[in-house]
Amino acid sequence: MPDRRTVLIRAAVGLVLLAVAFAVDRQAFQFFRTVTLYDHWGEMREGLTAAKFLASGLGTLLVGLIVAHLDPKGWRRAGTLWLAVLVAASLNSGVKVLAGRERPSYREQVPGHERTVFRGPSMGLHHASCQSFPSGHTLSGFASATVLAAFYPPAAPVFYAAAVGTGINRVVKHQHFLSDVVAGALLGHLAALWVLGWRRVRSWWEDPRGP
Repeated sequence: MPDRRTVLIRAAVGLVLLAVAFAVDRQAFQFFRTVTLYDHWGEMREGLTAAKFLASGLGTLLVGLIVAHLDPKGWRRAGTLWLAVLVAASLNSGVKVLAGRERPSYREQVPGHERTVFRGPSMGLHHASCQSFPSGHTLSGFASATVLAAFYPPAAPVFYAAAVGTGINRVVKHQHFLSDVVAGALLGHLAALWVLGWRRVRSWWEDPRGP
């Protein structure tokens, strides 16, 4: 687990990246939407789809069950994973409603001329197509990756690569802008670190006595 100073540095870097993402949203969206490899390489398309599945509710459930079955600490770590994702998703839902951002796929968005519009809670509360910010799948992917990296540090690059793939999938599938994805990654990562740092939760999944 990183110390408090490291977490603050990560948060600051994440906010800078988010600001950059906002500045280049339209250009980045068009780039990822038209990248040739996605259109013609079946393996890349399938890989991004698999990454997105792992970040879904069913995917998170299955990953937790695998952890419960294979890890000596079993259900303790599976429960920690599910708790972290649930907390992150709850925070994300509130932000989505307050922001009320239109998805690129919103019916009034013209392909090739997408706009980044925030309509606030009046739209965010009632219309799923105005709940683009942050990306929920990316948030879940990074929350899961953060928890799994804490459990199994040597495999951390694999977990985070899958989370990044989730974010790319959401852009190329016309569901989110780059800033939605960066915001989801930042919120998911920080929320998971927060849950992992809770004294009772940490003693639970780190307990050296095993199950």
